[in-house]
This record gives sequence, structure tokens and C-alpha cells, in this order.
Amino acid sequence: MAELSGVLNKEPQVLSLTPTYLADVLEDVRRVGEAAGVPDRAAGLVEGLQVRIDAVAARTADVSRRPRILQLEWVEPLLCGGHWVVEMVELAGGDPCFGSRHSGASRLEWDDVVASRPDMVLFMPCGFDLPRAMEDVPILTSLPGWSSLPAVQRGNVYVVDGGAYTSRLGPRLVTGLEILAELIQPDLFSGMIPANSVQRILSPG
Repeated sequence: MAELSGVLNKEPQVLSLTPTYLADVLEDVRRVGEAAGVPDRAAGLVEGLQVRIDAVAARTADVSRRPRILQLEWVEPLLCGGHWVVEMVELAGGDPCFGSRHSGASRLEWDDVVASRPDMVLFMPCGFDLPRAMEDVPILTSLPGWSSLPAVQRGNVYVVDGGAYTSRLGPRLVTGLEILAELIQPDLFSGMIPANSVQRILSPG
């Protein structure tokens, strides 16, 4: 025990990581890299991530049509994504039906969802992988008026691995951005979706 006390007798450095936007996530990567003694490695990672973000933003900057996106982070209660999730939808070329970059996830009323007539539904439950997210799909599809949504009628309903790509604040959010870009603007993006990260939901009809 005496030997261990010599090893552990060091004041820990505590980093509080509470990013709100993608730029905050990149800044946190820098901070962690500096604290870990590898600032150059962190800077290189951040540079690569920023290049990928900028590439998506450049392609969608002048799109003539931005589909209305319903980005759902939970189903009971019904919640839409906010902060970086809204930012990702906008950068990917979509127009969020609900939510704001400036506020977190917010509760929705289903009647308002039906009235919003989304062109696409992205169901990405916070912290769930794809198989677990699929378990909650029947709850969503059984809601009254589900089949009347334009997104459902056009087959534009997708379940996304939120735990990996949209809800955890780390570098894989950039992959999440690329996934959303290909889903929302398929004429501009291809080959951006990793295997087993997205599943399309088609209505029985």
C-alpha cells in the first residue's frame, strides 16, 4: 500500500466538458490533448474534423431545397433534439421542424408534430444503439396520424444509431453530420454512412 501511495499521490486535473455546439466539441478535443500532453496530436485531429465539417457546409450552403426534418431524441415523452443536433441538421442541408441551436432537447406535443408535416423523420434516441432504438419504433408508428405524415408516405423515415453518432459529445459527431448529410441531401453526398448505423422504416402500405 505504501508503494501505491507514492504513485497515486498526485493532484488530479479535472476537466469539465460541457460542449453545446460542434465548435465546442473540437475545442474540448484540444483541451484534452493538452491535458494529456499530446497537444500536437489533438491539433491534428481537430484540423481533420474541421475539414470534414467545412466540406459538408460548403456543399449545402446554396441548396435550393431544404427538406423539413423532424429530429426525435425520445418517444416517451416525445422529445426533439436541440443544440448540436439542430446544428447538424442545418449544416446537413435540412430545416428542423422543431428545436433550436440555443436550447437543449425540448418536449413536443404529437398534434404539433402532425401539423408540422415533416418531409423526413430522423429517429435517434439519446444513447441508444441501432438495435435498441428499433425496439421503440412501434411506439412511434402507432401514434395517431403517423401514416399521414409526408415523411412516412414518401418512405423518408430513418432510425439512426444515436448513441454512436448524435448524442455522445465527441469526434464521432462529425461522422453523424456526414450521415445526416447523405440522408437529407442524397443528391450531394454518397458513401458517408457507415455500415449498421442507419435503418430505413417503410410503412406497411
